[in-house]
Amino acid sequence: MKKILIAAAAALTVCACGNQNQVKFTVTRSFDCDVLVVGGGPAGIGSAVCAARHGAKTILAERGGYLGGMATAGLVAPFMSSTTPDGNTLLIRGFYEELVNRMEAQGGAIHPLNAQIGSFSAYRDKGHHGLTTFDYECLKRTTEEFCKEAGVDLMYHLLFVKADTRGGKITAAYFATKDGIWKITAKVYIDCTGDGDVVAQAGAPFVYGDGDGDIQASSLFFVVRGVDWKAMDAHNEACKKADDFEGQFYMREIIAAREAGEFPMWRQKIALFQNLDGTATVNMAQSDGVDGLDPKQITDAEVDGREQAAIIVKFLRKYVKGCENCELASTAEQLGIRETRRIVGEYTVTTEDAKNSVKYPDPVFCCANHMDIHRKGYVEYVARNTNDPYYFPYRALLPQKVDNLLCAGRCAAAERPVMAAIRVIPPCFAMGQAAGTAAALAVAAGCGPKQLDAAQLVSTLKADGVYLPD
Repeated sequence: MKKILIAAAAALTVCACGNQNQVKFTVTRSFDCDVLVVGGGPAGIGSAVCAARHGAKTILAERGGYLGGMATAGLVAPFMSSTTPDGNTLLIRGFYEELVNRMEAQGGAIHPLNAQIGSFSAYRDKGHHGLTTFDYECLKRTTEEFCKEAGVDLMYHLLFVKADTRGGKITAAYFATKDGIWKITAKVYIDCTGDGDVVAQAGAPFVYGDGDGDIQASSLFFVVRGVDWKAMDAHNEACKKADDFEGQFYMREIIAAREAGEFPMWRQKIALFQNLDGTATVNMAQSDGVDGLDPKQITDAEVDGREQAAIIVKFLRKYVKGCENCELASTAEQLGIRETRRIVGEYTVTTEDAKNSVKYPDPVFCCANHMDIHRKGYVEYVARNTNDPYYFPYRALLPQKVDNLLCAGRCAAAERPVMAAIRVIPPCFAMGQAAGTAAALAVAAGCGPKQLDAAQLVSTLKADGVYLPD
């Protein structure tokens, strides 16, 4: 036993490399696959399942111990809109709708076409039609079921740290684990980290925030129990009849509490989304200027977010009808980062494209989510010129300068207002389906993602249920 422990320790020895700021680790295990997906959030789930379904030997590497990303570790609920602005037509279909349908059959979701404006939408109307209320545990379990059925090799507790590149291609990805450094090689790599971690390590160009250092506010979601929804509903209805918007969202009470030193946050309205079990997910604790790539800043924001959660619960109990007996049930494990890196893609979706519903020869999904940038003290909305869906092209998933890499999620190529809209969960599932399908098709064709026939990809996505109206 002693010899085994010594051998294991030797495999993890850190060696100086001349430069004291550099270290070398011995690779303890190696794996090979067709498609490697890094990140197990919505984009990563969609990528891995759809790549495997199309015949690719697929590994999904996730740093946590379950799937779902911000939807589970971040307690971000409900899924934002996947429909037209009126809530009548489902735009994001394909794998996303499969997932919702299966969860709904288990009592773990409300289909977006069955969603109602009210407590499940935090009493918001504009931009909140077609939400998907869901159960956190049902999402974890159901996404794992899909991965197992498709043949995805799930690998939890792997933190991506480095990529090797040669000749404009990634040749290997490295992960920190309890067992040491694991190496995974693949024909095609998909960055679903949200932060573009693989992109940065591979040397592909990217933009951080607005390009000048400004980044959107981050949020720590939390859950409260003990809400009297009948009282909440009654207050909401009374305010609507009186045409009292400020009263509906307790805006005057927030101002008074802030002046009294009871509400130091900048949020102007309450935001409680009813969950299936009667609890409420609260989106009111926020931090400004947090660098989502800096662990220390994230740590400080998470600590501060939990302090804010306690203050907000006190405010709710004192001022909000129906919340007199509410209690803090849980806070998110992970801070909700809205913005870090975005790739410079083969094409970058512009704000004007989205405002005017520009069509492309290589569309992979469409949506109608609002473009909203969360700034300190307010949310900036970018108006569109039409209510028609806007589109996202395959080329925006392809980073420049690296040939065997795709990106899906909020690190894809779009100008800031567009990414502020499509970073939400349903579009991330759609981007994942497109990226995973493309990766598998490229492997089967013996080419890189950039050489793939886009028409073949679009045709395959449509056959798999993706909605792409002409």
